[in-house]
Amino acid sequence: MRILGDYLRYHKKAILLFFVCVCIFSTVFFLSRIPLDAVLYGGLLCLIAAGVIAAYDFRKYAVQHRQLQRLTEVIDAQIEDLPEPGNQIDEDYTEIIKELHRQKRMSESRAYVEKKELIDYFTLWAHQIKTPISAMGLLLQKKGAQAGEDGRQMSMELFNIEEYVDTAMSWVRARDISSDLMFEQVELDALIARVLKKYAALFIGRKIRVDFQKTGYTAATDEKWLFIVLGQILSNSLKYTPPGGSIFIWMEEEQLFIRDTGIGIRAEDLPRVFEKGFTGENGRQYSKSTGQGLYLCRLIMEKLSYGIRAESEEGKGTVVILDLRRENFS
Repeated sequence: MRILGDYLRYHKKAILLFFVCVCIFSTVFFLSRIPLDAVLYGGLLCLIAAGVIAAYDFRKYAVQHRQLQRLTEVIDAQIEDLPEPGNQIDEDYTEIIKELHRQKRMSESRAYVEKKELIDYFTLWAHQIKTPISAMGLLLQKKGAQAGEDGRQMSMELFNIEEYVDTAMSWVRARDISSDLMFEQVELDALIARVLKKYAALFIGRKIRVDFQKTGYTAATDEKWLFIVLGQILSNSLKYTPPGGSIFIWMEEEQLFIRDTGIGIRAEDLPRVFEKGFTGENGRQYSKSTGQGLYLCRLIMEKLSYGIRAESEEGKGTVVILDLRRENFS
């Protein structure tokens, strides 16, 4: 009924003109003393003819409406599928749509090329920057104990720089990792041990204790990307846990728990911690926060068809839960 109402409103001028003409001719026939039966008969014939024409026109209107509706449901509709214009105005609108479609395609093409060039340049830069980072690390190792406390601090900062580069690279690749996924049976304990070894210097330097309860679990996942997720979570825990704190890792019912004794997250910020760029009140106080780490974790876990969530209480630490249950795997 809605389309019928739209059709009537669209043709309201023509309908009004029809009734005005009927009234004029009726008045003329009446003044000319033409018999009423002849007037009514002529009016009825006109009404029937107008109804037939209106029904045919309404059918075309409804078909065109359904065609346009189907086009809106198609993600990438072809411009050739537009209904044939019924008059010059419709043809003008069709030409405008075609021109806008052409300009949109050109803009998308330019944006794609520019984005690809930017990603290619950044990827090249990330690989090139690793060479001086590795060289600086070797120089510091060569000095060994002679480097002293300054050398140890430089090593830590160098490690942080390498972490930022790796995170940025993971961010770029995570946007389209479908072709990079390789699912296999991964021993979770060995993977966690590798992550802990990577951050061992930070645990020791900050005197943070690790309580890792072996899980004995084998996950059907991509080892490289799950390693990145675990690294991001442990990096966050180290960042927001004060010296002398603790980090606990254990598993319950195929869910991996990573809990720290850090500053925690405010209750009002907790629902948004996995949003892109969200840092929260505590994150703004600690300028190290970028709001990208947990969003990257959520993005990767979604690609792996696993779940991730966080629970926290301000001032009492945070626990991040990775849901590795096989029923979530598809």
